Amino acid sequence: MAMSGHSKLTLDDIPVINMGQFLLDRMKTFGDSVAIVDGTTEEETSYRKLAMEVESAASGLQAFGVQKNDVICVVSPNHPDYLVAFYATTLIAGTFQPVNPMYTKDDIVKVFKQCKSKFIMTTSELLPKVKEASAEFPTIKIIMFGESPGYTSFRSLFDHSHGPYVSPDIDPKSDVAALMSSSGTTGFPKAVRMTHYSIVANTLQQRCAGLNTSADTLVVFLPFFHAYGLYLVSYYAHHLGARLVVMSMFEPDKYLYLIEKYKPNLLQVVPPVMVLFSKYPKVANYDLSSVTQIICGAAPLSKEIEDTVKTKLNIQCIHQGYGMTEVGVTHLNGRDNSRYKSVGKLLPLVEMKIVDVDSGRIMGVNEEGEIWVKGPQLSLGYHELPEQTRELFTPDGWARTGDIGYEDEDGFLFVVDRLKELIKYKAFQVAPATLEDILLRHDAIADVGVVGMLDVDAGELPRAYVVLKAGRTLTEQDVLTFVADQVAPHMKLRGGVEFVQEIPRTASGKILRKSLRERAREFAASKSPRSN
Repeated sequence: MAMSGHSKLTLDDIPVINMGQFLLDRMKTFGDSVAIVDGTTEEETSYRKLAMEVESAASGLQAFGVQKNDVICVVSPNHPDYLVAFYATTLIAGTFQPVNPMYTKDDIVKVFKQCKSKFIMTTSELLPKVKEASAEFPTIKIIMFGESPGYTSFRSLFDHSHGPYVSPDIDPKSDVAALMSSSGTTGFPKAVRMTHYSIVANTLQQRCAGLNTSADTLVVFLPFFHAYGLYLVSYYAHHLGARLVVMSMFEPDKYLYLIEKYKPNLLQVVPPVMVLFSKYPKVANYDLSSVTQIICGAAPLSKEIEDTVKTKLNIQCIHQGYGMTEVGVTHLNGRDNSRYKSVGKLLPLVEMKIVDVDSGRIMGVNEEGEIWVKGPQLSLGYHELPEQTRELFTPDGWARTGDIGYEDEDGFLFVVDRLKELIKYKAFQVAPATLEDILLRHDAIADVGVVGMLDVDAGELPRAYVVLKAGRTLTEQDVLTFVADQVAPHMKLRGGVEFVQEIPRTASGKILRKSLRERAREFAASKSPRSN
């Protein structure tokens, strides 16, 4: 059984505390240091001011009617107030529920039903979609980031006449601070129950990897609806006292400009941004010399891209890590402790074993099996889905990750495959089952299988194999349009469509995705991938 290769941390070092209070106490020690820079306006907010805003927002939310365990759904791009809302919600023991702003109206309806959302925070641009989605939930109250006639603005809640907020009593190990979207490998994403304790624990575990210091600046474009952007980077950065430059969305030139201006030492990125560094001609126009380290997460990274970026930016190592929403970050390559292609060593207090998928035998050094983990950073599983939660956790508390890997003789983990069928498009997660369900609604389609086709720029592109009903005809464009009209942009069939006679299946009826992936691989090799 593997144990940590990073600095020591004991369970006694993890306070059993409201995560909002834990952060607030830290922020108040950083005084007038800059906490947040709005990447659009370049307006700066000090830690002193940020702490005051969080407390004012907490008071205002309570005056607006937010009570313990009420779910606040946030449908918005990144913005400094997004983080103020997150910290304030946890401070008053509400439950924060970030949602992908690219979701369709129907997707948002599913989210409201799934989590029984009581409040929504959104922007004027997204208000029409949110209003339409909330029409069948008349008790939901809407709060606006910014101003919109007829609606309460988030900033108006900062009115000091409300008096101080009151933090309800909680059990940090069982009370849910955030409902984060799962990867959605078997359909629509599930809501993962993250406790106050699990987020505090993972924050302190990350710190032991030694990749950041309080003097650091972080330029964050990673979406706040994802655990990576919301608390593995932003909450963590503010725990350290770092300066966080917040981008509302990723724009290549804006990102490069912000790096040049604010001079971060460490970048936290996803593979498509590594592709940008390796191929975008304008990279040479910017001074990126402050960058000495890069952490790349959320999806695999090719050797070609990694080597190119290391050469262009003159850095020694691209750090990678491992984790998933349900289990937190469990592995990181440290500042002076990395190995090529490895996702690193276990963080403190995380246990891991590699298990043979068929026999359940614990595998030895350099033997591949499913990765199982334990630790204080684990979630409580899925919201109101007890059966799926039992599938995630063993009776004695191990989380089955669904990923295949091995550990070398020095304790470095290498992830080589996954049991899950997830497609990773530019670090967005696409469930084949969701696309298959949509395709099967077409009255001309008899059967379908969807897999990821490897692509150097995007990671994987969703590609569909379609069996038509007898006597029916469709063009590839017909199918592409049918899907595009019903899904968020990252779920489009950018890998194309191929019409086949049958979908390969097992005797029990499960799609043999390995066969389809091999077919997609051959197609990709024979033709240049379509533009994405």
